[in-house]
Amino acid sequence: MIKIHLERIQLTMTIKSRLFISHLLMIVIPVLLSLLVASFAFILVWQYFWGVDEGAMNKNREFRSQYAAVESLVIKWSSDEATDKGIISDMQKFYESYYSDNIALTVYQGENQIHSVGEIIDQKMTDTIHSEEGEHSYLKDQIFVTSFEANRYKVILVNNNYYNDLYYQDPLWDRDYQAVLSRIILVMIIGTIAIIILTNRYLTKTVTKSIVEPLEILTDGFHKIQAGELNYQIRYAEQDEFLPVVKDFNGMAYQLKTTVETQTKLETNRRELVAGISHDLRTPLTSIKAYLEGLEKGVASTPQMREKYFTIIKNKIDDLDQIIAQLFLFSKLDTGEFPFNLIETTNKKLIDETIHFMQHEYEEKGMVVYLDAPDEEVLLEIDPVQFRTVLTNLFENARKYVDKEEVYVTLTYRIEGDQLLLSITDNGSGIATKKLDTLFELFYRDDKSRTNPSQGNGLGLAISKKIIEGMNGKIQARNHSFGGLTILITLPVKKGEIPVGDEQTSTDY
Repeated sequence: MIKIHLERIQLTMTIKSRLFISHLLMIVIPVLLSLLVASFAFILVWQYFWGVDEGAMNKNREFRSQYAAVESLVIKWSSDEATDKGIISDMQKFYESYYSDNIALTVYQGENQIHSVGEIIDQKMTDTIHSEEGEHSYLKDQIFVTSFEANRYKVILVNNNYYNDLYYQDPLWDRDYQAVLSRIILVMIIGTIAIIILTNRYLTKTVTKSIVEPLEILTDGFHKIQAGELNYQIRYAEQDEFLPVVKDFNGMAYQLKTTVETQTKLETNRRELVAGISHDLRTPLTSIKAYLEGLEKGVASTPQMREKYFTIIKNKIDDLDQIIAQLFLFSKLDTGEFPFNLIETTNKKLIDETIHFMQHEYEEKGMVVYLDAPDEEVLLEIDPVQFRTVLTNLFENARKYVDKEEVYVTLTYRIEGDQLLLSITDNGSGIATKKLDTLFELFYRDDKSRTNPSQGNGLGLAISKKIIEGMNGKIQARNHSFGGLTILITLPVKKGEIPVGDEQTSTDY
């Protein structure tokens, strides 16, 4: 079977949803990307014009707060009540509240270092300011060192990353600010337009592809069907508006395939029907014509011979009449125009009494009919006349085609749930297993010996199948394990109360 796989990585969604999301993204994505470009441009402008100085000012702003905290400590330590232990405690609090990697704070009493926090990069600058009397401040590169006098203590504060934001020359505002800003704005406008065009192009292509590809696959599918590939099926993985169309296409292809196969089979059956009818009608007609010519030409010269010819002609006409009647019955059954007379009856009334009646009838014809019936009684809705026709066809087949001196048929049935299962087994040789499926076809004959219409015309089993199916049953054939052919019939059991006594439905024939 030819199949097409449509597998996509993207999330499954309907075309309507894709269009909505696509239109939404055509607005949202350009806006977001434009804001991103604008933010990036703003950062460039900020860094270009203000960023360096502002960064240094922020760092120095932090240092100013640290500087102010040290000044407060110096005032506190200038009193006579200041002790070494108190200074160490205050420096620990300063460390917890104001300390940063850029600063260091050291307290001396004379030449002795009381306590220190932070790392001093340039120890030489610190030693110099410590050796000098009074308060001093030094700035070298980015290292700022200042000293404080606190009574008998000397406090040294170091900033290892200091930027002098108080004095500078050639300010950045002297540059061509307007020129730079206008270029950046131009780039932003061009970038925004490019983003809108590329986004719309990509989204349009994606949505168009999701619509065009299924249409192309459906078109290809119709071409395959048109070319006669009726097994063609499409497998479609997306859960969108095309899925029902694909299902309908696959259903159409399957229905078309079934219709063509059925039409081919019907055409074959029609040809076989014409051939079978021609054969079965030609044989008695040829015989009738031959005997009439014998009468006409005086071949039957004696009254006994003429009587014999007339009897043969009459029998052949009876054969023709039987064939035509069966053809008419099969035609009615095949077209569904046959009027079944369904009545409610029981298995005992329908099967047991019918078989008891037919046992005497076939005993005179040299065939024994056995019945194996259960005691259980159920209700059936069936056409008893047509059911008898089925039994007659099956018994006649056994009587005519079982090539043994003693011919017998065993009919047994049982009730299983809501079904009655009936089997009819003869003591013949059965038929080839491969031919069991064709046994109920029109004009079927198992061997060349069955070419005489008086010995059967191949209509009986075909009619029996139509009758059983018309009564909502099933019929099939199989070879019995001990030899002989078994016909299995399944009939539905009707729910309801079984009539008793005189109220029971009559099935008189």
